[in-house]
Amino acid sequence: MSESTERTTVFKAPRGGLMTDEVGVISGDLELLTDAEPDGTLTLKVRYDGADEWYTIQGGPFTLHDARDHEVLHEVLVSMLHRPQP
Repeated sequence: MSESTERTTVFKAPRGGLMTDEVGVISGDLELLTDAEPDGTLTLKVRYDGADEWYTIQGGPFTLHDARDHEVLHEVLVSMLHRPQP
C-alpha cells in the first residue's frame, strides 16, 4: 500500500465478538488495523492480539471522502469496539 498510513490499536472485543469474512466471529483481546490510501480507500482488519494472521472485518468496501479523516475514524472505531466486560 503506497503512501498509506496504517494505525493499530489493541482492544477488548464487544460482547458477542466481531464478525470477519474469513473465520466468522472472533472475540477476546483483538488488534484493529485501519489503513487509508490517498484516494480514500479504507482497509479494516482485525487479529487476535499477538497473532500473525489478519482477518477482514465484515462489511465494506469502505471509502473515505477525505483520506485525512482516517485518524479520527480509527479512534471512533476503537471507542465503539472496545467493550471490556465487568
